[in-house]
Order: sequence, then C-alpha cells, then structure tokens
Amino acid sequence: MLNPDQNTWTAVDQYIEQHLIPENPILQKALDHTAERGFPGHLHVAPNQGAFLAMLIQMNQCKRILELGTFAAYSTIYMAQALAEDGYILTIEGRDTHIALAQENINTSGYSQIIDARLGRAMDVLRELPTDTPPFDFIFIDADKQSYPEYLELCLSFSHSGTIIVMDNVIRAAEIINPDNQKPSITGLRELFQLLDHHPKLATCTALQTVGCKGYDGFAIAIVK
Repeated sequence: MLNPDQNTWTAVDQYIEQHLIPENPILQKALDHTAERGFPGHLHVAPNQGAFLAMLIQMNQCKRILELGTFAAYSTIYMAQALAEDGYILTIEGRDTHIALAQENINTSGYSQIIDARLGRAMDVLRELPTDTPPFDFIFIDADKQSYPEYLELCLSFSHSGTIIVMDNVIRAAEIINPDNQKPSITGLRELFQLLDHHPKLATCTALQTVGCKGYDGFAIAIVK
C-alpha cells in the first residue's frame, strides 16, 4: 500500500537531486540500461544515498571496498567514482541475472579495472577468499536481510580498525518494531541490532531512519574497533 506521504518524500528527493546531485552521464546510463532490460529501479540506492556513500568513502580516504549485493551495480559504480585509480571494489551478487546485468553496466562505466564482480552466495565467496586478503576500508551490505547477522560477523574478519560498515534497509517501514511480523527478513534485522549493541569488535554504531523515493527505511553504520 502506498504511504500517503510517499509523493512528498519523492518530491523532496527530486528537489535534493536537482540542487545538490550533479548530472552524471555514467550513472544515468546504468539506470537507463537497467530499465531497458526490464529490471525494477527500486532495488538500487537513490542518487542522494549513493552520494552519501561516496562522501563517506572520500572523507575517510578509503581504497578497498567490499559490497554485498550488487544488483545492477549502480551503487558499485557510484562508489568506484569516489576511489583513486589504485582503488579496488569486490562486489558479490547471488543472482546470475543480476550479476550479468551488473557486469554489462560495469563494462560500459569505465571502472571495470577496479571493480571485481563475483557471482555466488556472499558467505561462500568470502569464506573462499585467500587468508592473506588485505582488509577492506569500507563495507556496504545491501543483500538478503535475514543473513545480515552472519554477513556482519564475516565482514568483521575482513576489516581493520577504522573500517566503516554501512548496512542498508534495516528499518523496513518500522516493521522491525512490529511484534506480529516474524518474517525471516525482519527477525534477521532484529538479530542484527542485538549484535550491534555493544559488539566487542565495534567502536561505535548507530542507525538512521530514511524517507525518500525508495520509501521508509534506514541505514545502520558501524566503525570497527
């Protein structure tokens, strides 16, 4: 059901984009190609959210990025644009149709030399990484919500002190506080919040509710101790 405030949220996002988000032909090409291939646009982050991720990367001079959940690689390319030429992004996607689309967008973006897109279950791909894999400076988790607790613990194994971890879609239109909702995706997010609360490997963390063209949701953000 459409939230009665959705039209307002979308209009404000459009206002933000018009005033603060520069036109980006590379990202627009990825959006257009995704739509042409018949994939829904709501599965990628909004432009202002992509800019937020890019700013975090630039402010902290991150060079190595891990992304769980590639979809069409819109967020991947957005983050790649915030990296120096010697940067590196490992992005993992579990659906073969999504990774094929993502690779097409990556190939035409001009950033294929720094983006390593892999197909597979994130947990399997991470466990198969060499033991001498350098840690990541920035981690973006935007995959199946029921697995967020496992993703967090695994990602911590590939982090260092100061690594930033951003987890998307953690509020789910306030369903996380609805006791009647026992869907695996929601219970997984509740378990995530329990893990984030005084996790021994995290220096600090918080969560922000968001509204916009993607609806009502939110980010959780943590810094590794």
